[in-house]
Amino acid sequence: MSTPAYPPSPVAPPAALVVDGSYQFGTYDGPIPIINPLDAGAGTRRRPLRRVNRNLRLKEWEAFQLGDDDWFVLGAVYNAKTVGLIQVLAVNKHEATITRWETKMPAPTLSVARGLLGSSSRGRVADFRVEIGNHLDRGRVAVDAHHPGRRNHPSMGLHVTGYCGPEDAGHLVVVHPFSADRALYSHKVMMPMSGSLVIGGEQVGFTPDRGHLIIDDHHGDYPRPMRYDWVTGIRCSDPTGSGGAGTVEGFNLTANQVLDPAQFNENALWIGNRVHRLPPVTVERPQGPWGKWLIRDASGAVDVTFTPTVRSTMHVGPRKSFAEYYAPYGWYEGAIEAEGASMNVDGMFGVGEQKRITI
Repeated sequence: MSTPAYPPSPVAPPAALVVDGSYQFGTYDGPIPIINPLDAGAGTRRRPLRRVNRNLRLKEWEAFQLGDDDWFVLGAVYNAKTVGLIQVLAVNKHEATITRWETKMPAPTLSVARGLLGSSSRGRVADFRVEIGNHLDRGRVAVDAHHPGRRNHPSMGLHVTGYCGPEDAGHLVVVHPFSADRALYSHKVMMPMSGSLVIGGEQVGFTPDRGHLIIDDHHGDYPRPMRYDWVTGIRCSDPTGSGGAGTVEGFNLTANQVLDPAQFNENALWIGNRVHRLPPVTVERPQGPWGKWLIRDASGAVDVTFTPTVRSTMHVGPRKSFAEYYAPYGWYEGAIEAEGASMNVDGMFGVGEQKRITI
């Protein structure tokens, strides 16, 4: 195999996502203060219809993945413009069960933050609510969700705080091109977390000093159809085997539609407060979405297998014509080698997505 060609290291962020009508393409190590995707394009500020059209094309969400040694929880406030969605999905890793709280809603009735400095993403339908409070300027993120339960479906309460100051967490902020004037903006950060998960009135998580949290702020002016493959995993390392406080470590691997993925990609390792970039990858599923996923790069730096144990789907339209979406949960094995860091991912738990959306 060839020698790995790693992308450039992240640099200091620009003052805004769009400056003088142009996306500031690159990979950054901290929050971009102003997230203004609707300003992209020459003369857009003076042409309201262009701003409206661009806004309708944007896929926007703020998502989280959090948990401890026993639980993995995914949630999101999602605005596809044709529809909105709030959700919390709790997976018991060892019992391979999933409990879902989710509902669709008119897109204008929810709010997805544009940027993570003093902002929030939130949605509410009746007594079901999800809110993510972003306070990266103070080194904190808060996730709160509540569902009262119904009939034979349990109630849910989720209340956690993530710690993302300079000593706690590393940031990966990408502004990557789909074309000269269409971009993917994403801010991912992995961090330690404390808090509680209550299901059916019983506190089931989280073990003190073992909590971890991923925040994913995402705004993409995707081509049509929108396609990508994605896997992520996270854990608290425990070198002593004592079950005490450990270092948060994890990875993100994506194969999407950005131009020049050797230069622009979201692939990285997180170890404590350090982020290490990785080469572009491919995802193969020789047995389909419920069989093993093989995630590799051309050089052998990434050699990961994902084995789903919990199924999750969301398809839209006849024969999945509008949206085809598989999102299983399961276990990883293999190894990842970055410049100056490596990670054995055997026994790490996480989630994968195979997504195609035409609406």
